[in-house]
Amino acid sequence: MMKFCQHCGTELNNEEANICLNCGCAIQPENTNPTAEYRIGIVVLAALIPLFGLIWWLLKKEERPKEARYCGIAALISFCVTIVFYFIVGFVVGFAAVM
Repeated sequence: MMKFCQHCGTELNNEEANICLNCGCAIQPENTNPTAEYRIGIVVLAALIPLFGLIWWLLKKEERPKEARYCGIAALISFCVTIVFYFIVGFVVGFAAVM
């Protein structure tokens, strides 16, 4: 498998190269996982916008199953909490209108 520079696309002769000889940029390992902050941010975004969480789950469930599952769960919980909140508010407002 040939290795290429992520910045300029130059083919690297040495599979263990740390620096691209063409542009001088550091070579990142190919299997770098996103940082924990990135994963937490995606799950928080899924909780704030349930539709985003559902779409993320559908698109990423094969590629990143654990992260996608957390996004789906966060979206589902957020949606349920929103429905319960609106039901309670509607009940209170309706009850107040009757009195």
